[in-house]
Amino acid sequence: MIQTFIQAKAELDALFTATFTGTWSTIAQNAGAPATNLYVSLHNADPLNGGSQNTNETAYTNYARIAVARTTGGWTTALGSGTTFSSVSNTAAITFAACGVTGDTLTHWGIGLSASGAGTLLASGPIGPVAGPDVPFTCTSASPGILTCYGYTPVVNDRVSVYQLPGQEGLPTGLTEGTVYYVGTAPGGNTLTLSTTTANGSPVNTSSTGSGVICKSGPLVVSSGVTPSFSAGQLAFQKG
Repeated sequence: MIQTFIQAKAELDALFTATFTGTWSTIAQNAGAPATNLYVSLHNADPLNGGSQNTNETAYTNYARIAVARTTGGWTTALGSGTTFSSVSNTAAITFAACGVTGDTLTHWGIGLSASGAGTLLASGPIGPVAGPDVPFTCTSASPGILTCYGYTPVVNDRVSVYQLPGQEGLPTGLTEGTVYYVGTAPGGNTLTLSTTTANGSPVNTSSTGSGVICKSGPLVVSSGVTPSFSAGQLAFQKG
């Protein structure tokens, strides 16, 4: 399972609050003690910014969140500069419990503060056994909207999601962050249109121009005996 984009508003809000007030309320536990672990979760739909750790969280048989130490032994960071994103990845493998009787179709991961329940969600993004890097795109205002992607050659029926870049123009009206779309048409080069269903069954119209990043992914079907896992460095995500 691989994906390389992140929704991390809660984490950035915590840093902002800490900078100006000295309060680390978002990443503290037990009356202000610093959190020692972060917890990785799996979801069957996008938990989105504003969601909790249990928003659309899977409940396949034997599933539980995985604790990852909030240290360099748990996470590897690389700070970007200029147009280069900062990035974070898991230092060691993250292995979930093998699925029992009842399975699920997994589409997203999350990272938060609690081992269970509706804890604070710090980051989330799409997952899948078929994945590609997140790449920037621009989009026209048209019916359907035409996206030009920089570094991705689309194929009809590719499963994708779009995300807004901080400080940029923003997504065009008609596209929703985190929604699963399919490449509806791929007329050539790096251009494409989107559909909410396969085979271009429901083309997506846009009523304004915009930009963002597009992420190719694929669902992970978990059935009895399947063990979801991220190998070291495979859960990699970025923030501008």
